[in-house]
Order: sequence, then structure tokens, then C-alpha cells
Amino acid sequence: MSLATMDGLRRNVVHRVHRHRLCRVRDELWPGLRGGLRRGVGAGAALIGGPDPIPQRLGVHPEITGDRLDRRSLPRPRQRNRVPAETFPTYDSSFRSRVFVQQRRRRTHLLPTVRFGPVPGAVTTRRPPDRIRTTTLPSPTEEVQIILRYSTVPSIAAGISVAASLITLSAVPADAASTPAPEGVQWELCRDAVSDWNRNDNRSECTLIPVPVDYSKPEGRKIDIAVSRVKATGKRTGALFGNPGGPGLAGTPSARELLSSRLAPMNETLDFIGIDTRGTGYSAQISCDEPEFQGSETEEEMFEMRAHAKRACIAKDPALALSISMENAARDMDRIRQVLGFDKINFYGNSGGTALGAVYRSMFDKRVDRMWLDSIMSPAGQSAAVEAEAAAYDAGYQRFFKWLAGKDSTYGFGTSPKKVESALKELQKKVGREGFAALLDTNLEAIPDRWERSAAKLMEVRDSGAEVTSAQPNADRKAFGFGEMGRNYGFTHDAFMCNASPDGRTYADLVRIRKERQAKYPFSTDFNNEPVANCAGWPAGKPWALKPGKSRLQLSGHKFETVTPYVWAKMMHEKIGGSLLTVMDAEHSTMKSKDFACGSKVLDFFRDGTPAKGSCAGFPADRTGPPGPAGNMAGTVKLPYCSASLVRPRTARDEDKALLLTNGHCHPAGRPKPGEVITDRNAPIEGTVMSPAGRELGPVTGRVLYATMTGTDITLAQLDSTYAEIQQKYQVEAFPLASSSPVPGQKIKVASSFLESVWSCQAEAVVPTLKEGDYTSTHAIRYAKECDTRPGSSGSPVIDAGTRELIAVNSTSNRDGKECEPNNPCEVDGTVTTVHQGRGYATRTAAIAACIGDDNTLDLTRQECTLPRP
Repeated sequence: MSLATMDGLRRNVVHRVHRHRLCRVRDELWPGLRGGLRRGVGAGAALIGGPDPIPQRLGVHPEITGDRLDRRSLPRPRQRNRVPAETFPTYDSSFRSRVFVQQRRRRTHLLPTVRFGPVPGAVTTRRPPDRIRTTTLPSPTEEVQIILRYSTVPSIAAGISVAASLITLSAVPADAASTPAPEGVQWELCRDAVSDWNRNDNRSECTLIPVPVDYSKPEGRKIDIAVSRVKATGKRTGALFGNPGGPGLAGTPSARELLSSRLAPMNETLDFIGIDTRGTGYSAQISCDEPEFQGSETEEEMFEMRAHAKRACIAKDPALALSISMENAARDMDRIRQVLGFDKINFYGNSGGTALGAVYRSMFDKRVDRMWLDSIMSPAGQSAAVEAEAAAYDAGYQRFFKWLAGKDSTYGFGTSPKKVESALKELQKKVGREGFAALLDTNLEAIPDRWERSAAKLMEVRDSGAEVTSAQPNADRKAFGFGEMGRNYGFTHDAFMCNASPDGRTYADLVRIRKERQAKYPFSTDFNNEPVANCAGWPAGKPWALKPGKSRLQLSGHKFETVTPYVWAKMMHEKIGGSLLTVMDAEHSTMKSKDFACGSKVLDFFRDGTPAKGSCAGFPADRTGPPGPAGNMAGTVKLPYCSASLVRPRTARDEDKALLLTNGHCHPAGRPKPGEVITDRNAPIEGTVMSPAGRELGPVTGRVLYATMTGTDITLAQLDSTYAEIQQKYQVEAFPLASSSPVPGQKIKVASSFLESVWSCQAEAVVPTLKEGDYTSTHAIRYAKECDTRPGSSGSPVIDAGTRELIAVNSTSNRDGKECEPNNPCEVDGTVTTVHQGRGYATRTAAIAACIGDDNTLDLTRQECTLPRP
């Protein structure tokens, strides 16, 4: 699942221009460059560049080891229908264009950047400054060379309304121009062509290949598709094309990413090819703002705001917007296959990429050698897909009801599945449909090991009569696939799906479909109706024309996953055939992972065509949910990617502002540098108070008082609410802050709000010095092996099992057995260094109490205070 927006491709360009064609260059290109030429670009395409906005953050999850997550590299949860902070700027009075020209048996050329006046509805891209731009002006009396070198050029954009008006070339047959010989493609290292590419990547090459916007008019307007390649290391026998999904995610990074997958050995004989499908990544695209909701709108008003935004975005470039379809993406991929000189292709697609694979094979079966599709998209329209999903979830609920009936002595919801269902329907009426859904584990229908968590929350709400806090409407957008890419991801994703969906487009349709589904599946949520709302204002589409083929096809579906439910894999298998492998886990798109034993089947398939049938074991359940046992979460606070706790020194009063404690590396602005002590109080912090059963009760806010990772690893913040206010609002109390440190053998609990898990064990040892990379802590606590804390448990309170006093804060663990490296701490005692693989560590907190002064605030000047000072 990875991802950026292209700045451009640098090219050495030599183009010989005949004298009689220079009149228009002289008259229109050089002195003012207005209007452009009128006969089209043949094999070229115009690409619009614009001002440079804030650099795009990549929607990529980091490699996570140990207990520490580098939160600065993690994307924030996507807010549906909210305008990202890093939106594209609108066009000012000018824009830049560039043209890639491909001629028969000639190299790819780039014509000069030209400037025009304003173009209505122009779309936006980034525009870095040119470093080198040298032109030799043509003479009207002789042939000349125009030489231009780009170090950086504009991002590839979409909606190119002037694509056919930039330059007139010599007469080249349209079919020859659109399907040049393989040697006509000019490649360049992506890291040189793209400013935000991985600078250490010395293998990926990039190019642009023109394709028609409308394949029924092959000589009409063209757009460019960005393509990446990692050449085979040995004798090339073919190519493996990849697509990361979405649909709507950029595919150019996928060629490089295959090198770190199970499929890496195939690069000996196969070129790895990545494509940014039209509308994505570095290819032609449209960037649009989504409506900003204030929270006071009715559902119908929000629906109409969406519809208006969709219509406005389509109006920027109707031809391109309505051409963003799987069929055209398949045609583009086949055009690229032809241009690169391959008779057949191999294809690996996951999530949204499975739709591209299925459509391509249905249209071009004879051009497929082997194809593997993992985490399968639904072959039906969006509404039908959700219907099948709701049915699968409902079957899971029935299993859960049966389990609850067998636990009536514990939870008291009834002694039969029917009685349990009736009791839960009554509870649903009290807390609302969305509120009820918030009480259930997201994998409720899949993993019985977590049913006790959901049961405890249901019982807590029933017995306490407490209100349920649920996500606001439109808080988390559902994608048919997985991932996030770029500012136009939402629009592009919807374009792919809406252009394939015949479902209704009005608010009345939304209400009707919802009522029908909820009557059939009473525990389905309004969230399941999002696909209809996402297509508000979009013309009705046409479903994919999928059909079986004769080429070798392998499907894999994950039995319990929720992103692309297993039922979709079964539906696709019935539609297009092939072999279906059932993976017994709740993971999404993991077949090519090196860490996955079952993934060897992928390599076998592409090596010799061996089909994979039946089922195989998947990843452990703790990868997709809380890894540890359930327990009492009262007093804990959930932070983004970290845990925290409410703490109260013995000197604190009810009317004092409450304190919040977590790790130094959980500081909201990022981890402090080695030797740094932060005391400027400028960083705001916000978390969610948890109930005893692990429900999210509501927010608390405040500002950081102190943070460091030198000698200790803590962040201490003062909240805006008092202890009394928090207790009155949420009915939870803070942990008493102990003034003494834990000792070996002391019974403890580690409570992670982020993972909703509580571990019980003993403090095994006091470590004189704990070293981890450039950071050093003193007198850390090592847990016994029973406290098998996991990534995401940073900042969890370590509590005395008998007194409930907070005695330490969970900090890190050595997961890989490495010595003194980041996320792999080692113990140092004099000249002896020891590594305890798999063991977790905590930071002592006794020194904090001595530094608390009047009004429950931090006073580092107190004589007894020993915390590190700035």
C-alpha cells in the first residue's frame, strides 16, 4: 500500500523543425505564446504545470518494530469529505505546459515550456522552478535544432483542454505515432526525474507514454500515462505488471516495491512495470476540493453539497473525468504493453488492483500469461457489493449471538440466540445505530477471540445507562480497497467506482436503499450506504463486463478481512473463473509479503504456473486487532498511535487541572532529540478518555509541560479540565502517582489504551542503563516475559497490581534481538552489554512527584526535583 505527486521528467531534447513550420512557432510560441497551434500533437500530449503547493505527505505506513511508532511518518485517519490542508492551489493568470512527442523510430522528445493566458477550468499541479533552460531560436530560413534540458519540470496533470493546440508535427500516421517501437521509449532514473522519489533508488526508471482520452477517437486528444520500470537483472523473458489498488493509488512505486516482496526473485527474468492509471499519481489527473461540512447540515444537505462538488469537478474536464474507468485503464495498460514490446504480460494486483486485472483479462485474455489477484474487489455494482458485505457481516453477528447465549451467566443478554438478538435490538434503539456499531469490534464477525471485548462494552452501556460516543457522520470514508494517495485520491477513487455503477444518484435513492438493507440486516449501519452518497452528482455508469478466460488466473481471498470481504472473492471467482485460495486470516493484501509463509505459493505460480487451491494459514490475529488480553482501561487515554494516562500526585486537589502522562517519543510534535529537554508549553495535546471496558468516552485537551528522552522517556502535559470535571463528565478517576519506584518481583499491570489490552506480570529487574540508538535511560524496568507488549503500547501506564498506583510508563521492547539499535534496546552495566530479545521495558516515574509544585504544575527549580533540565 505507497505514493507521491510528480514534479517532472528531465530530458535532453533535440527536435529538428522544418522551416515552413516555424512561422507558427515564431508568431505564436515565442512572442506571447497565446492560443497555440491547432492541428494536434499526433503522438504527444500537453501536460499542465502550476505553482508549487505545500509538499505532499505520503500515505504510507512505516515499518514498525519494537513498541515505538514514528508518528510523524504515519498518515492521519482520513476525514471523509473534508478538504485536506495541503490542497492544490488554484490557477492564477498563467500556467505551464509541456509536450512529449514520440515519433516513429525516433527517441522521445520534449518541447520547450510555454506560457499561455488563463484557461477556464484548468486543473492544478505542482510547479517547481526550472534549473536549466536553454533554447536556440529557430531561423526562418533554415532547419534548426531546439535544445532544451530540464532538471525539473511540472507535475503531470489532467484535464488538458489544450492538448491538441500546442504544436504541429510533421505528418506521422496516427497509428504509428500512438504505438511506437519499443526503442522509441526514453527512460530516466525516477530519482532524477521526480523530486520526491526515494533518493536511494538507483534502479527504477520512469517515462511517459501517450494514450487517447477516448479510444473510439484514437487520433483525438492524448494524455500521458506515467510508467516505471525495474529492468530484469538477467536475460529478460517478459514483464510483471503491478497495481497497488485503491482504486486510485499511484502505481509507479509498485515496481520498486516488488523488489522487497516475495516476487523479488522474478526480477532476474522479468521487468517489473508500474503504471499510474489515468487520474492518479504522475499521470494526467484532475484535482478537486471536497466540500467542507460545518456539522450543522442535515444529511440531505450534505448529500446535495457532495453532488454539487462532484458536478463542479467533472465540469473542469468532462472528457477526462468520465474516461477514468477500469476499461480505459485496461486499454492504457495494453497500449503500454504494446509500446514496450511485450507480446504478453504477467500481472499481480491487490485490492482495487484486482478490478483492473479482472477487467484487463476479460478484454485482453490472449495477452495475459499469468495473473494473481489478492484481496478481491466485488464484481458487482457498489450497492450490490455492500449488500453482499452486509449479508456476510450479519452471518458473523449470528455467530456472536450464539456465543453470548452460552455466556448468559457472565453477560446476561439471554439464554438463546433469539433472546440475545432481541435484547441487543433494544439496546440499539437506545444508543442509536451508529452508537451501537461503535461498541463492536471491527472484526466482530471474524475473530471470536475478541468477542469478550465487545460483550464487555455492551454490558457496560446496558448496566450504566451511559450515552455512547460514536464517530460523527461522514467521519471515515469507506474505500473499496485500501490506502490513500495524493490530494485527488477521493475524486479518482469515486470516478473509477461511479463510472462502473448504475446505482441511483439522488438522495431519495440513498434513503430507499438504506431502508431496504436495514430491514433485511437490522444491525447494518448507515456507513454501508456511503457508496451511493459518494456518487452523488455523477452520471450513472456501466458495470464491468467481466467474463471467464483461458489464461492462467489465481485468486486469493482472506476469510475474515473487512476491507474487501471474502464474499467478494467468491463472487469474482464465480464470475471470471481461475483458482481460488482461501487465506485464513483477517489481513488485507498480504500474499506477496516476505513474512508470510503462504506467500511462497505466489512465487511458485509465477515461476511455473502452479495453481493454489484450498486454504492456507494466515497471519496471527494480533496483527489486525488488540494483541493482548482485555482488562480494566479506566484512567487511560488514547492518543494517536500511543497510549497515555491521567495521573494525580498526592498533593493535587480536585479543582487542579489534571495531568496527563505518556512517553517522550509520543510528544505531539515528534520525539525530542538526544539531550533535548522541552519545556516551552507550546505543543497542544489531545486524547480520548477510555471507559473501564475500553469504550471511547470523549476528548481531553491540554498543553505539554515537559518532554525528554534523555535519562528518562516521558511527556507530561497539563489538561484544560480539572480532576473534578473529568470525573463528573466521564466517571473515571486518575491513577495516583507513586513516589517510589517498582522493585524486582513486584506484581504489575501494563494497560494500553491504543491496543485495548492489559498485560499482567512482574517487574523482573531494574536496569542501570538502557541504551537504544542515540538515547539512554537510567534505572529502567524490565518486565517478565508475560508482559509481551507490542508496537503501539508506548506510553501505557504501568500500575501496581495491588494499589493501582502508577509506578512507571511503558517505553520500548527488544523485538529483533539486535544490540543497542533503535527499537532494539540493550542493557549496559559497566562494561557488560546484554540483549533480552522479546522483553519489554518501562521508564520509572517516581521523580515526577518531587517536581510538582503549586497548582499541580511542574517546577523544575524545586530542590528535590531530579528530572533532567534544559
